[in-house]
Amino acid sequence: MPLSDAEREAFLAAPHTAVIATLKHDGSVQLSTTWYRWDGEAFWIATNRDRVKYRNLKRDPRITLLVDDPPKETSVVGYGEAEFVTFDEDAYEGALAIVGRYVDDPVGYVGDRQGEQRVLIRVQPTRIISWKPDDERH
Repeated sequence: MPLSDAEREAFLAAPHTAVIATLKHDGSVQLSTTWYRWDGEAFWIATNRDRVKYRNLKRDPRITLLVDDPPKETSVVGYGEAEFVTFDEDAYEGALAIVGRYVDDPVGYVGDRQGEQRVLIRVQPTRIISWKPDDERH
């Protein structure tokens, strides 16, 4: 059973971990876990330019993003293309907004990684599907 719009927004506002699928140079799928932020229209992901997911998305921007909560059998999947919004110093604030959803001290957490070549990625899904358990089954 699909989530209502309000249920989907509430679910994506929670600090779940996302799994993203990108395509490797040989066409096989690379799966990566990541933290994200949903702004009501797009997913935001922060990464570094030395990561495989970044190199894959630079070559082929197609991406699938899965956010789920296995014990509750609730999931949201977004399909779209990655857009590289900011790099390095400019990505710091975007990374803080994402990390702040998951840790109490985002500045301390991100600050330990300030020398990295950071990238902020925006994924505005062209298609979103969702599901939740059928209450009659549980």
